[in-house]
Amino acid sequence: MNLQTPSLNRFLMPQIRSITLFFSLFALTALFSACLNDDNKIPENCHDGILNNGEELVDCGGSICPPCDPCENGQYDVLLGEQWVDCGGECDPCDPSFNGQLDPGEDGIDCGGSTGVACGELCDDGLLNGYEAAVDCGDGCENACPTCCDGIMNGDEVAVDCGGNYLNGLFVACSDGTPLDQCPTCPPGVNCGNGLLDGDEQYIDCGGDFCPECMAMMTWKVNGTAMLAEGPLVVGTLTGGSIGILGTPLSGGEMGLFLDEPALGWQNGITIQCNPTSMPTAAAYTDATGTSYATSFGGGVTVNITYVDTNPGGIIVGTFSGTVVAGTEESVNLALGTFMVPLP
Repeated sequence: MNLQTPSLNRFLMPQIRSITLFFSLFALTALFSACLNDDNKIPENCHDGILNNGEELVDCGGSICPPCDPCENGQYDVLLGEQWVDCGGECDPCDPSFNGQLDPGEDGIDCGGSTGVACGELCDDGLLNGYEAAVDCGDGCENACPTCCDGIMNGDEVAVDCGGNYLNGLFVACSDGTPLDQCPTCPPGVNCGNGLLDGDEQYIDCGGDFCPECMAMMTWKVNGTAMLAEGPLVVGTLTGGSIGILGTPLSGGEMGLFLDEPALGWQNGITIQCNPTSMPTAAAYTDATGTSYATSFGGGVTVNITYVDTNPGGIIVGTFSGTVVAGTEESVNLALGTFMVPLP
């Protein structure tokens, strides 16, 4: 049988074209799918117009993308010759209304007069302008300016009143006249911002002779409602070997943990169970209406001790969660509880 007859060709050609089209579409789909990840999304890259990939700015900087243009990074790069943020030097000339200097017609640096910018609007831009005595503080701003003798870790200090770059415009001189170039360096090994428990710190980056005081804090959720007690509203007690923690939020009520000394003594990383059989170890919560809930009535609360020091001036840090029950058998759920409480 001759397959090349005109009538048969007219029948076969459309079928061949359909098959060819099907395989072409299949190949394109496979090629496109190969470019996608498991979520069918194009992976993060340096050309997607999104700040990701560890980029410093959108699609630039970081370990993967090309370096950012220093004239577009929103920073005052003095070492690159800029006269103000992203202008001057090798960048475009500075706008007289945005050059970090007090120009004719301005009431303050880059504000007032013909600039159309109120000087008070510049108190949170990270620049020394307006009426400011130092960056974002002083005249016209609510923030007090840092000094190297105010007893506070502020500016870019690495501990209280030491380690800062006192000539960078963040600080003003002390009231006793101490020049900024004579502010102290920190003793070796002192760093209250490195996320480590080191030096003579009471806990991570707080306490001791050089770091800010460790502030008492207790947070938790009651049936999903966030609660917070801090500062003098959290009290820690140490009686014999037992530790008590009591937090009183401004919204009312109180949260208490009463922890008898474990059989093996106080240690970092231990877990304590509060339940009806653990007395005197217990957890208790009183709501703003005065209704009391406790593990002595039922339920159970797990307390994890992250860090504990029961020496004089010590501290206890940990987490808690569970359920406490009222005398009416009504219960509440305690979740995401945390505490950091100095001990006497």
